[in-house]
Amino acid sequence: MVNVFRQPAWRNIALFSVLAMMLSLWIVVLNRGDEMANFILHNHILPRMGMAILAGMASALASALLQNIMRNPLASDGTLAVGAGAQTALLLITVFAPAYLAWGGAIWAFVGAILALLAVLYLAAGREWRPLAVVLAGMVMSLYLGAISGAMTLFFSEETRGIMLWGSGSLLQDSWHDSLQLLWRLSLVAVASAILLKPLAAMALGDEQAAALGIPVQTVRLLVLVLVAFLIANVVSMVGMMGFTGLAAATLANQSSTRRLPEKLIAAAIYGGLLLLFTDNILVLLKHYFGWDLPAGAVSALLGAPLLLWLMGNHAPAHVQTATSQTFALPKKSLLLKTLPLIWIMSVVAALIVHQDEQGWFISSDVFLLQLNHSRVILVMACGAMLATSGVVLQRLTGNAMASPELLGISSAVAMGVTVALMVFDVALGSGTFYAIGVVSAWLALLLLLGLNRHKAFSPESIMLTGVALAALSDSVLRVLSASGDLRVQQLLVWLSGSSYGATPVLAWSMLALSMILMVMIGAFSRSLALLGLGGVVAQSAGVNVARTRGILLILTASLTAGATLLMGALSFVGLLAPHLAVLLGARGVAQQLGVSALLGASVMVLADAVGRQLLFPYELPAGLVSTLMGGAYFLYLMRRMNGR
Repeated sequence: MVNVFRQPAWRNIALFSVLAMMLSLWIVVLNRGDEMANFILHNHILPRMGMAILAGMASALASALLQNIMRNPLASDGTLAVGAGAQTALLLITVFAPAYLAWGGAIWAFVGAILALLAVLYLAAGREWRPLAVVLAGMVMSLYLGAISGAMTLFFSEETRGIMLWGSGSLLQDSWHDSLQLLWRLSLVAVASAILLKPLAAMALGDEQAAALGIPVQTVRLLVLVLVAFLIANVVSMVGMMGFTGLAAATLANQSSTRRLPEKLIAAAIYGGLLLLFTDNILVLLKHYFGWDLPAGAVSALLGAPLLLWLMGNHAPAHVQTATSQTFALPKKSLLLKTLPLIWIMSVVAALIVHQDEQGWFISSDVFLLQLNHSRVILVMACGAMLATSGVVLQRLTGNAMASPELLGISSAVAMGVTVALMVFDVALGSGTFYAIGVVSAWLALLLLLGLNRHKAFSPESIMLTGVALAALSDSVLRVLSASGDLRVQQLLVWLSGSSYGATPVLAWSMLALSMILMVMIGAFSRSLALLGLGGVVAQSAGVNVARTRGILLILTASLTAGATLLMGALSFVGLLAPHLAVLLGARGVAQQLGVSALLGASVMVLADAVGRQLLFPYELPAGLVSTLMGGAYFLYLMRRMNGR
């Protein structure tokens, strides 16, 4: 096969430009005619094309800059929580202060984006804005704001529907005003980036090397973070979230034979503009001929994710160093770590005997109430432990602090499979067919993941990017279906948020048994996992069959993730943060981190489910949302505590 994307970037850019221009001319011809048609062309169609190019370029430039300073192939325009901040701010204003929307939604989106950035920078300030600190702060803030948005969406579904549709990304324009505003802001960032090219190129080699060359590393990193956030905030406030466009374009630039940083940044920006223009042109034609009105941000992932999957299957992954050499571990074991087993037992007991009704809170060991609650407690405990264990394996296996069960794409594939089954084929939620489709989806995703990465010995970078592409594809399908306004989306949101309402004794005990078996099997690979964390070469020299061990661990991790996702939805917190909490509390070796993370995951999920069931009685909050709010807040507290040391 011709190695198309390893050629000089300008050849591919020329080809994509021709395709995008052909579609653009087609649209222009369709809209030429009388005076009204010309008015629409000049004030709606052409500004929309201009906004597509500018928004795509801005997203791609932001992602490329972040990947350079973070030395991480997964860094993108969503890393700094700016998009999540914009959406949360709009939701809060819409629900609690709708009168202020008269000032313009873009203003509030920009304010929310900037506040989210300031929070991330504050959390990472004590660590001098090092890559791992910024990545973790951004990921936690995104999850935290996402949980707030999810809770508001569940309770105020009608009021927030428009904001959720906006979040899918819309390039509709009624003049050249927004396009011109974005143009001068993008130009400003481009000039600033050009000034910083020399220190950025040095920082790509590592902080120590850059500092030895006299580069003010902290200052440059902070400036780039501010520039990136400024770009993303403007794009999000004007057209909504176009998240996957930036990552896809930056990956395309990395896959080309281009090696110099200036050329990479320019190639990424052009790729981003062309990708979004091409996508939006297709949407315009679909609406013209078939009447389909689909969100550009979601559909860009439908086109970009398969492209990224193809790249992962046929080309080497981007050679970008993962930023994981730093650690926030405490110098000694904390008191919480020593008492964790007791905390786990107390959380289970409290979840079983503490209740609330219309009369208030009470404690009861009534057999009926125990029978009513014990299945849910066992199920969430097993799922929390499974996802936490998966997170440890993935972070150790890939050497990336951003790794989580969602990274494999397995949970996303399960969500996509059951979403399509529910929305298209009207399969009942919780039925036997529902579970069967979820299992099949999980294994298809695993086979795809293994097939695309087998000839690369399951290289961590390739695995991560493949999982991100699968996750983006799933998310885009969900957002496209959500744009239809179907009321069944509300059922999906509850399930996706991690609710345990469907627990039965058979399911709960089966899941507990499965979790114990799989976790014991993973524990047997503790030594190999520790060596793999030092790199494939070191592990190979120590006698580890790298490809086979990685493949087995991926299968075990995928099984843990699929089981937990299928029964409780796509939980988005425990698997990412429980491993970091374990290290923060003083867990050292792999075996200890596995055990501590499992207990943390189980305890957090049990408490989250109990709080979600009882706090707002008779209403319930899904355990996934509550665990994010609870665990995320504690993680942020610990992170600031470590920063202050």
